[in-house]
Amino acid sequence: MALQVRVKSVESVFAKLQKGDYSSVRDLEDLIAARAVFLHPADVVAAFRTAAQVFPVVETKNTDVGKPTDFRYQQPHLIATFPVSYLERHSDLADVKLEMQFTTYIQHALQESTHDVIYKGARFSWREARLDGRLRGLLEIVDDVLANISNVAQVDPDPNYDLFDKRNEIIDSAVILWGAGSLPPDMRRFAITIEGLLSAAGVSVSEFLQLANSHRDLIDSLSLGPVDKVVGVLLRERFDALVRGVKSRKVAISSELEDLVMEAKRWPAEKRVLLS
Repeated sequence: MALQVRVKSVESVFAKLQKGDYSSVRDLEDLIAARAVFLHPADVVAAFRTAAQVFPVVETKNTDVGKPTDFRYQQPHLIATFPVSYLERHSDLADVKLEMQFTTYIQHALQESTHDVIYKGARFSWREARLDGRLRGLLEIVDDVLANISNVAQVDPDPNYDLFDKRNEIIDSAVILWGAGSLPPDMRRFAITIEGLLSAAGVSVSEFLQLANSHRDLIDSLSLGPVDKVVGVLLRERFDALVRGVKSRKVAISSELEDLVMEAKRWPAEKRVLLS
C-alpha cells in the first residue's frame, strides 16, 4: 500500500471559497486530503470499510454502483473528522474535515498522469475528457484481470511450450521425490536452478529420477535442502561432466553436503559460491 497526504494550498483554498459553496475554511471537505493506493480493487473495498470504522464519517462519495456506460472518476471517497482519541489532544481541529480517497495503483497512475491536463488545464477539451473516460474503462478491465489473473489465464488450456514444459517436469518430479511441503516457496526459481544443474551435467529429468533412487541417503536427508540433494547426486554420478558443464557459473557447496558427499570436497574453489 502507498499513502499520499496533502494540505490544500492557500491559493486553492481561496479559489474554492470564491465559488460561494462554503461559508468558511472550516467547511471545506478536502482541506486535508489523503489517497491510499492498493494493488487490487478488493483491497480498496476492505480499506474503505476499515477507515469508516476508525474515523467518524461525515459523508461518503462514489460508493454506489454507477451506470454501466459511465466511466468517470469513481474512486470511493470518505469525508470524516479526526477520531475522538486524537481530538482529545488536538481540540482545535474538532471541526476540520478530512477527505480520504481509495484507489488502485493503475487508477492512481492514470489520475496522476491526467490531473493537470484534464482537471486543471487552461481550457475545456471534449477530446481530452473523452480519452480520460475511455482510459478509465480500459484500466478497470485491467484491474479486474490482474486481481484474477490465475483464473483468467485458465480460460484456455496452455499450449505446448517446450521450455515451460521441461521446467514443470522438474517441479512435478520434485513433488514426487520430496512432497510439496518440503519444497521452497519460489518453485519457479527452484526449477530454473535445477534445470541449469541438470543441463550442465548432461542429465535429463527422467534420468535424474533413476539416479536419485540409488542415493536415498541424500534424497531422504533431513540436513540438506532439495537443491543440495540434486547437487549431491550429480557430484556422485556426473562429477567430471558437471565441472565442465557449469563453465563460468558457480555452485553452492555447503558444509553439510561435504559431510555426506566426499566428491563435494573435490569441487574446484574457483567454481564455488563463497558461503562464509
